[in-house]
Amino acid sequence: MNSTQTDQASVLRSLIEKNTVNNQPSSEVITNSTERIARSIAICSGKGGVGKSLFALNLSISLSQAGKKVCLLDANLGLGNLDLLSGLNGYWNLSHVLTGARRLEEIILNGPAGISILPGASGLSELADLRSSGRERIIQELTQLEQKYDYFIIDNGTGISRNVRHFAASADTVLLLSSLEATSLADTYAALKVYRAADLQDVRIVFNRADIKTARPAIENIRKTARQFLQCDVNVLGCIPEDLNMQQSVSTREPLLLNAPHSPAGLAITQLARLLNSNTNQITTREEHPFIKRLYADQYSAA
Repeated sequence: MNSTQTDQASVLRSLIEKNTVNNQPSSEVITNSTERIARSIAICSGKGGVGKSLFALNLSISLSQAGKKVCLLDANLGLGNLDLLSGLNGYWNLSHVLTGARRLEEIILNGPAGISILPGASGLSELADLRSSGRERIIQELTQLEQKYDYFIIDNGTGISRNVRHFAASADTVLLLSSLEATSLADTYAALKVYRAADLQDVRIVFNRADIKTARPAIENIRKTARQFLQCDVNVLGCIPEDLNMQQSVSTREPLLLNAPHSPAGLAITQLARLLNSNTNQITTREEHPFIKRLYADQYSAA
């Protein structure tokens, strides 16, 4: 971290601490909720440029269209663009909640098809580093927010950095998006190896810009390699074919599932959402704790 980043972080923490003194957590906020526990899905990729955020957005829309309440968390620290892809103009994020400039409910965006978009930005990591009673209040608010939804979709960062691994390890399910490019396949296997070492139980691969016939050799190869060296089976959820409509959706800032739901990619994503939501391929929440409490387990217990 360079000196400019360090100075910015120090200023932010100073503002947070100042706000905490004036806004001590109330007993009304810190309560045990009996609401549902959302199923958390972290969308990850070993390599950038494979369409991770587009997939996270359209998967969220498809689940919402199926009657589920969905919150999409932009956890791509410093590079969040879900608001732009949704045709929205977001400015406020979780860091502004930490400083007291905005309340949590004020930063949540009303996204397409009824989904909620929670801009995390740097506030997610700043909250982990925060040393104050204000941390407990924000964690409780985020937990109660999460419990209002059926699905909590996390648009995670790229690669296998510490933050990315931690977000993935806290989710119920990891969807690892990959293309068929050699570099992407190599990075996907590297990520799979890391998640296997972390003992994640539900990691599924989705191949983007590829049909099942074209992807079959890559699928067979990664399964064979994983059995030989990782002693595990690879769960491939499915494939999303190359589709010019997906690229066009970036230019028009109108999500694919709204503009061209019956396009090849649109139908594929709808099918993937249906698989995730089916009784035979259901996601099981790990333990009786929401994603946010697992994410900040150490900080929460120490608060």
